[in-house]
Amino acid sequence: MRHLETVQFAVPIWKGTRPYQQIPFQFSVHRLSRTGKIKHQPFLDLTGSDPSRAFAEALIAACGERGPIFVYNAAFETARIRELSDRFPRLASALLTLNERVVDLLPVARDHYYHPSQQGSWSIKAVLPALCPDLHYGDLDGVQDGGMAMQAYLEAIAPQTSLARKREIERQLLAYCALDTYAMVRLWAAFSGTNLKV
Repeated sequence: MRHLETVQFAVPIWKGTRPYQQIPFQFSVHRLSRTGKIKHQPFLDLTGSDPSRAFAEALIAACGERGPIFVYNAAFETARIRELSDRFPRLASALLTLNERVVDLLPVARDHYYHPSQQGSWSIKAVLPALCPDLHYGDLDGVQDGGMAMQAYLEAIAPQTSLARKREIERQLLAYCALDTYAMVRLWAAFSGTNLKV
């Protein structure tokens, strides 16, 4: 299961980027073994430098070489990977191979599940508490959605942000992104009838 977070700038601050380009700075990957064990691997770059190359290299390593990569909203995720492949030709083959393995859980949820508490929304933030009532984004401290993640990232890389505040933001961002991919693990398990070894 994979999820990524991005930031965009009206005026680019990094060489090789364009206005309003969605630049990934964070990902979370939950890998599920054949025995049902879960392994989590996060990536987050708060240095203030362009995180793109380090992100791409870490993502290739985290996703391994085989097996499906479950995401929620494949169009967004695969577009970001294609953009990275354009920017870093030496990584293009490995990045585009990741896209070939993507399986989108959004249409699976839309076609096979609905609860009135979703109120017509197919956002993972609406589907998750309906299907898995023990998990709520509202229980997270600080960052609870993508917009908040972007704002937190911008605060973290600002020169005037204290080290203590930066560490607090780092903890919040890691927890938020980890819940996104753990949510997908739980949705997949519910849809497939799989027992998880947490």
